[in-house]
Amino acid sequence: MVTYHFMMLHPKYLSILIFLALTSFTSTFCQTTKTTVKSETKSDEYRKSRKVFWDNPPDSAGFVNDYENLFTDHEEAILDSLIKNFEKTTTVQIVVITFDTTLTSSDSLDALTLRLGNHWGVGQKNKNNGVVIGISRGYRKMRIQNGYGMEKILSDAETKIIIDTVFIPHFRNGEYYEGTSNGLKILMATLIEKLN
Repeated sequence: MVTYHFMMLHPKYLSILIFLALTSFTSTFCQTTKTTVKSETKSDEYRKSRKVFWDNPPDSAGFVNDYENLFTDHEEAILDSLIKNFEKTTTVQIVVITFDTTLTSSDSLDALTLRLGNHWGVGQKNKNNGVVIGISRGYRKMRIQNGYGMEKILSDAETKIIIDTVFIPHFRNGEYYEGTSNGLKILMATLIEKLN
C-alpha cells in the first residue's frame, strides 16, 4: 500500500501559494485573450479589405499587376513588354496578377483572378482570347484562367503541365520572376504552335 504524505503548510505560506497560482492563471488567461482578440481583429481587417477589393476592383496597371511586389520595376517592364509583343503578333491578350493575402483568401484566389480578368476585359470581345495568370506567393498557389475562345486551343490539362513543370519549380526556389518569365515563354510558344 502506498502512502502519500502531505506537508502541512503554515496558513501564511498557503495564502502566498494560492495568490501566486491565481496570478499566474490570470496573467496567462489575459495574454491568451489579448492574442485571440488581436487575431480576430486582424481577420476582420483582412475580411473587410478583401471585400472592398472584390467589390471595387482597381483598374489594370497594364499587362502585369503586381500587388504582391514579387517583381522589381525592371522585371515588371520586361514581362509587360514580352506580353505586349505577343499580343501584337497573335492578338491573344495575357495579364499577370499577383495577390498578397490581404486581397483574397486562398479559396477565393481563382474566382478573384477570373473576376479581374472579366472586369478588365482581357481578350478581344469577339474572340474571348484572354489568358489571366493569378499568382500568390503567400498562399503558394497560382491559376491560369483561359477565356472561352482559348479553352478550345489550350486545355486545362495542358495549362496544368506548364504550371507544374515551368512555373512551380522556379517558385519553389523563390525565383518568381524567372518562373513567370519562363512560364510565359512556354505558354506563348505553345499557343503560337496551336494557332498556326
